[in-house]
Amino acid sequence: MGLFIYDLADFYRYQFGGKPYVIGDEQKTADPSPFIINGENTQLSQVSGSSLTADYLGKEIWLPIRFKGLEASVFGASDLLLPYAVIKISSSNTIVRTAMSERKGTVKEYFSAEDYQITIKGFVIDETDRVWPEKELIILKKLDDLKTAVRLDNALTNIFLDKDTRVVITKLDLPEVEGGRKHIRPFAMTLESDSIFTLDVDSDV
Repeated sequence: MGLFIYDLADFYRYQFGGKPYVIGDEQKTADPSPFIINGENTQLSQVSGSSLTADYLGKEIWLPIRFKGLEASVFGASDLLLPYAVIKISSSNTIVRTAMSERKGTVKEYFSAEDYQITIKGFVIDETDRVWPEKELIILKKLDDLKTAVRLDNALTNIFLDKDTRVVITKLDLPEVEGGRKHIRPFAMTLESDSIFTLDVDSDV
């Protein structure tokens, strides 16, 4: 098998638009597998200890995402790592607006906070045989088929989601691919936060 040199950032730009951030001088490399995460040189966030970078000087930064608390009999392990991904989190509040007579504008009253909306974009890659990433896509399907909330471990979302907050997958998108490498498949995933509530029942009522 000959050498395959590819720029995953160019593929990301072509598929999703934009480009992940670059540390230092951007350099091209002849390494046939320049984007494999090296666990021995991983930089962690100070607050949660989640993976931030791994030997990324001159390489595009991905923000590794780990799903935790999965059923090992289904996924092969209780944790699932998606190393080639970027993540976005957004929030909104419900505001009650009341119009007042002879007053410009409205009186605003805070009502509640909406769930966090999380978007993940990235790639699944068959790095070993460089063939169609069927196994990786099956895992994405199993994630999409989950009927329960799971924990998301990520340096960004850990700032906003407390330890009792889980996420549910609301949408999985596998965009069409024109050209590129057959062993690389882009995906996009939409999630919502799911807080755990304890219901106290008063027996006297």
